[in-house]
Amino acid sequence: MTREIQPAGRGSSRILVVRVGALGDTLMVTPLLRHLRARQPETELDFLCSGLAAPLLELNPHVSKLFPLRGRNVPWFLSLEKRRLVDRLRARDYDLAILLESAPRYGLLLERARLRRIRSFAETAFDPALHAIVNNLRVAGIDGVEPDDLDMDLSLGPDDERAAVRLLEGLASPRIGVHIGWGPQGRKKNQARRLRGWSLANFVQLIRRILIYSEAGVVLTGSAEDARDAEILCRTMAGGRVRSIAGKTKVRELASVIKSLDLLISVDSGPCHMAAALGTPLVVLWGPGRLEQTRPVSSFTPIRVLRHAVPCAPCQSTPLQKTCRRNLCMERITPEEVIAAAQSLLPSLARKT
Repeated sequence: MTREIQPAGRGSSRILVVRVGALGDTLMVTPLLRHLRARQPETELDFLCSGLAAPLLELNPHVSKLFPLRGRNVPWFLSLEKRRLVDRLRARDYDLAILLESAPRYGLLLERARLRRIRSFAETAFDPALHAIVNNLRVAGIDGVEPDDLDMDLSLGPDDERAAVRLLEGLASPRIGVHIGWGPQGRKKNQARRLRGWSLANFVQLIRRILIYSEAGVVLTGSAEDARDAEILCRTMAGGRVRSIAGKTKVRELASVIKSLDLLISVDSGPCHMAAALGTPLVVLWGPGRLEQTRPVSSFTPIRVLRHAVPCAPCQSTPLQKTCRRNLCMERITPEEVIAAAQSLLPSLARKT
């Protein structure tokens, strides 16, 4: 059942969607934009997002106006950016805000912008048994969407595609991406010790198997913080079939590279959601995240999720997350499991005889 959103005294309504999250969080809101546009073609849909995720929405055909918030964690009394943002939002005179954040600071920001109507998880409680995409739709009053209409949207431009051609030029086929990093280092400088991280030794074994079993080329992706580990992996592998672009791409350039791959192997991260949105076959190494709520979904590309249900998982957004000293959930995923999953999606990876 769909509850239609009615305009308030204007020829067409104007709606603000608020999700100031990471790359995957933002992509999981794009089905909501698509469904809102289909139901109300004349409605202006604006989006308040994080500065990091803004490039994912810049070419989205359903977004009328984009408001990137770069200092999302800066307190109000210290943030000139937020004061200016409130003035800009107030000038838009919204009929409705769809607030997909639970932190009180975002509700206060919308109140300062004098929004008359706000729909949020306070009115439609987040159901932990449902995927975040479905929960986002429910906040907007959109129910009963079929599973094959939950696909995420990611639009790329010609410059992004040219960058991908340049970055992959000369790399052997089939092309397999291995995304080695997740998130900022924070207090855990070693990638393997971060909750969603996998050890460098495991990545070495995995890539060696790929090179032995096939003629594939491997491209390593990650942030600038992962570039050192990626270069170590490249130096460890002989033959020039492994290339690192970690820290060398903008967000949509990375997405375009992922679209050009025959397979992506990734820890639970933004790039795995990019692959799902773009139709690239995907193997995901799943650790502390809430699988039912945030797994990558796609009706048109195969996805294999590798997960060991250790007693402490999922610890994401629980007190256990802060006390975790050893990510057993990731340690128990073996290179042998990953290569077997990859072979099921890419038969050319079958071991040579």
